[in-house]
Amino acid sequence: MNLFVQAIYLASGLSLAYIFLVYRSNPLRRLPASRVTISFVVGMLAVIPVILIKHILPLSEGSTLFTSFISAGMIEEGVKFALMAATIWRFSFPDLSEPLDLVIYFGILGVGFGIYEDFSYLFSGTYSVWEAGDIGQFHRVLQVLVIARAFPGHILFDSLAGFLLGRARFLTSRRTRGWWIVGAFALAVALHGSYNMIAVYGGSIPLLTYIVVLVGAFLHLRRRALERSPFRATIAYVKGEVDDWQYPHTPAEYLFAEGFSWPGTPQGGMYELFPLTLSLVILYPLLVATVYLLERAAVWLTRL
Repeated sequence: MNLFVQAIYLASGLSLAYIFLVYRSNPLRRLPASRVTISFVVGMLAVIPVILIKHILPLSEGSTLFTSFISAGMIEEGVKFALMAATIWRFSFPDLSEPLDLVIYFGILGVGFGIYEDFSYLFSGTYSVWEAGDIGQFHRVLQVLVIARAFPGHILFDSLAGFLLGRARFLTSRRTRGWWIVGAFALAVALHGSYNMIAVYGGSIPLLTYIVVLVGAFLHLRRRALERSPFRATIAYVKGEVDDWQYPHTPAEYLFAEGFSWPGTPQGGMYELFPLTLSLVILYPLLVATVYLLERAAVWLTRL
């Protein structure tokens, strides 16, 4: 069991590294640590309703296509979108100042979900062989699952969908905003389902290729978002390089927004690690225990 716990922390350690990368993806500004922490914790909590929904609803496993796009894609992304709407979407200026902010918040929410989903997969995938006492098979299954879960899936699904959500968040037309949100959800489901299908039928090389394509798409959209950033426009405005202003807040409001430290450099330090430390020290054991109990309850119910 000690190996089991170590494997969980190894898999989560990779996810925490992904958080660090997405958090620093905006070179102009560092988002408030409190809001980043909320996003991360919401992602962790999202795994609980997902587990409950999957065990309550009469969902047969069916085909891999059904499992990938409905059981995994629609349910998991639906829960994440619902919790995002109840939390991140309600952030106000300056916590949510531009579309790229929502990309980062939602991506971090996806990582929070992925870490605890990792435990669920590790538990459900190894419980039967562990109970049977086949330690050798347990180690082999555990190794395969840890490697499979190391790929950055949820952070890419939700970050890419976050670009559409970010666009929607700053639109004034409710109808147009609604279509962008629907498009974001459809994109997340499509990316999630495709990822699962490739993981099942394609193997490591096609899956890695798919990840590279998604990373390339993220970097391209990130570059375009930075070109349109109000913080970049603020710098140009203060320097006298532009005269017109087309953003919803004044240059002064952006200039003094939390996390924007121009003409210096974005502030780093211990607060960048706060969500990670909070999870590993306090929330991780609590959430792992909760998911463990839910999984044990599910196993018990299936035997009734």
